[in-house]
Amino acid sequence: MKKVYGIIAAISTVVAALVASSACVFFIYQPEEPKSLRD
Repeated sequence: MKKVYGIIAAISTVVAALVASSACVFFIYQPEEPKSLRD
């Protein structure tokens, strides 16, 4: 059972790293706000 937990932990770590890196990319990219939302 410890092997299964180890595999799950490794996969979770990889997924978390990918999500965090993509979130950083989206955070840097800030598109211009549409005029309809500025009011």
